[in-house]
Amino acid sequence: MPTPDPLPTLRPRQGADSPTPGGGSWLPRHRRAPYPASQVIGAEGARACQEIIDAARRLFVERGYHGTSVQAVAEATGRSDAAFYQYFRGKLEVFRIFFEELGVDLVDHFQRLPVLTEGPAGLAVFRAWLGELGAVLRRHSPVFAEWPLSIPEAALVDNASVDSPALDNASVDNPSDVDNPSEEYLQVLAASLPPRLARADTGGVDTRVLSVAVICIVEWTHIVSDARGKIARHPDEDDALHDALAGMIHRSFFPAPEPTPRSCEPIPRSPGPSPTGPIPRPDLAALARAAHTARPGDSDGTDGPNDSAGTDGATGPSPSKVPAQRDAPLPPGLRRSVTGRGRSTVETITEAAVAAFEQRGLAGTSVNDIIARSGVAHGTFYRYWTDRTAIFTTLAHRAAVHICDHFDALLAVGTVDELTRWLDDWLRIVERHGTVFHIWTCEILDNPPLWPLARAVRLHLEDVTARLPPHWPATTTPTATEPTSTTPTTMTIVLWTVLTEFPYNAWLRHPVLTREQVLHCLTLLMARGVLGLRDEFDA
Repeated sequence: MPTPDPLPTLRPRQGADSPTPGGGSWLPRHRRAPYPASQVIGAEGARACQEIIDAARRLFVERGYHGTSVQAVAEATGRSDAAFYQYFRGKLEVFRIFFEELGVDLVDHFQRLPVLTEGPAGLAVFRAWLGELGAVLRRHSPVFAEWPLSIPEAALVDNASVDSPALDNASVDNPSDVDNPSEEYLQVLAASLPPRLARADTGGVDTRVLSVAVICIVEWTHIVSDARGKIARHPDEDDALHDALAGMIHRSFFPAPEPTPRSCEPIPRSPGPSPTGPIPRPDLAALARAAHTARPGDSDGTDGPNDSAGTDGATGPSPSKVPAQRDAPLPPGLRRSVTGRGRSTVETITEAAVAAFEQRGLAGTSVNDIIARSGVAHGTFYRYWTDRTAIFTTLAHRAAVHICDHFDALLAVGTVDELTRWLDDWLRIVERHGTVFHIWTCEILDNPPLWPLARAVRLHLEDVTARLPPHWPATTTPTATEPTSTTPTTMTIVLWTVLTEFPYNAWLRHPVLTREQVLHCLTLLMARGVLGLRDEFDA
């Protein structure tokens, strides 16, 4: 199988204070101001830098970026904060080292991609390469998944006059201020793909978009699978996921010559066949209400009237003082019905909550963060919700209704034009509710009260997926001698990743792609790779 010319080799950026390769890491060469004595870093300083980097890598894996402080990194090496700041402006500068390592490894792996061809042999080659890509991304998973969203350290990293310790505790609201080191690598990867896809029909989707999509989908499929797998993971799930992903992407590049007939026959789902006819809808509101009211006290452990993350002493009214709503069940999460006068206030607070959750996740957000963003008084917040989990329950119920409604409509899609309209509407849902979907992916296991609603949504999506055309690989797998079947559970993990995490991360959270680019790419993957539609694409 022919292999194209090697990719250009990227080198670390050079400068007076830029990191240079050393011992497998990119180490600074000079101490930072205001440390004038012995500015050149010798052997002892290099060892200190390496220990700081090793400790930061371990803590980022264990706690995530936002859960790791400079103090924690310094303490893990037996040093003070001041010792850390001799070498690095803040934790983001250390994090960038790991991101650069990820970029170098990706360039190296894309260099191994041969010219892709159609047929079982071409699929087998691509499947093997994709499995190795999965291994690369697993090594760098905390870096890929947690590139910081909104921290001034990124925007001010070249300003030596800024007080470094203050950077770890500050926050900004403009994600565009964050320096994204990925672009240089994305350009190299994009330039590498045309000769490797010379025999493929990519429907006019830009190679930079394709490289982002492949990397993002493989990585987030692992994260989605791992989160679910902590409860119920099958031993061969990685292989099944890679088979499904490789088949979907390969079919998108080498579509079948004839359209795949649409079928209403469901794909069998363990433990038994999925019923035909209308898909039963779970009572999402009841599940959301039960999840919130059944939990003992504050399940998040930080919010509510006794918020240990910092409140001004304000407390919400006790449940006994909230006027009872006897005529109808309360909306999920809310402690009282919303009148016309209060609707705009509720929407202001929920929008502020989404922005806060997007920046720091569910676990990293306090009620005070939401109140500060919304500009309302503490009493106003507690008039409607008891704590952080309550307001997330409200948001989760809204998202659940939208995703179930829209996935039901996918079954009626029969042409590329209909699919494009479906995806265009879907991206509006992701734009509004993507943060909730992302928290379901990353934090659901840490919040048992939210499990029933999330599980009901997942099972509903499995029912929908089981009714899609039987176009997923069920008889040919290049990784095994015995045929394997792609189950609706595996298919749902892939679809969830393709439709939620890919657009959310590549377009909204880390905007390296535009909405139009994401829509074009999703149309290609869904039309050919999932639904088996064979209409022509326009560039």
